[in-house]
Amino acid sequence: MRRRTAVTAVTAAALSAGLAVTALALPAVGAAQDESATTFVNLDVNHNLDYTVGVEAAKKRVFSVSATVSDPSGVKSVSFELWHGEERAKADGVIVGSAQCHKINELTSYCEALVTADPNVNLRSNALAGLWYMTPVAVDGAGNVTHGEGVYFARIKRQTYLSQTVVTPDPVKKGANITVKARATVASWELKKNAPLIGHQVLLQYRKGTTGPFVTLKKLKTDRNGWATSTVKATADGAYRYDFAGTSLTPPTTASADYIDVK
Repeated sequence: MRRRTAVTAVTAAALSAGLAVTALALPAVGAAQDESATTFVNLDVNHNLDYTVGVEAAKKRVFSVSATVSDPSGVKSVSFELWHGEERAKADGVIVGSAQCHKINELTSYCEALVTADPNVNLRSNALAGLWYMTPVAVDGAGNVTHGEGVYFARIKRQTYLSQTVVTPDPVKKGANITVKARATVASWELKKNAPLIGHQVLLQYRKGTTGPFVTLKKLKTDRNGWATSTVKATADGAYRYDFAGTSLTPPTTASADYIDVK
């Protein structure tokens, strides 16, 4: 019995254009063989260009995974398997979703699955935050099974938060010092609650008046309790806020601004 070779390609913004991957899969017993491959294109995770999903401390997150799948024998079914680790055989986390497929034509279907990331079930360790690889699996109309191997991925991250920015004193005399504070926290899947985001860089930003862009005044790191605290001189009426750019394990977040009156 010959092995069926499948060439898969992905055309999402986060991946290099035209990148192709070859995958091998054993066909079903007695199924007719052909030399053409099942293809997976336009892979999408959470309708996010960066394929990012933020998950809270103790609340499951349902997100979509989809692809356009084609095969000369048509598409019978598709599923998506997400896994975390150095290799699939030694994965320390697995999430699977079965897709609903809608025919575009006799050879091609659009297939979308709803996948659940749950700190109570499949995300019990904070170490599972970060890059997850993804394997789309298709069964064609002749019963052949194709596993798409390669650079398919999702980024499952611990959700981050910044509290309301607080500026004191307010109102304040022009030229006097003001203190700007906000607290950063991050979801702990292990503790099932939010914990301080310690030692991460945040940006203190200011906008003069009530319109226009915010500009960065300072870069600083959060303390052992997650607090960002900075002292600056009041120059004019305006709003202050903190911004966190995120990391490979945590998504970005921005605090609500606090507007002050300068006399």
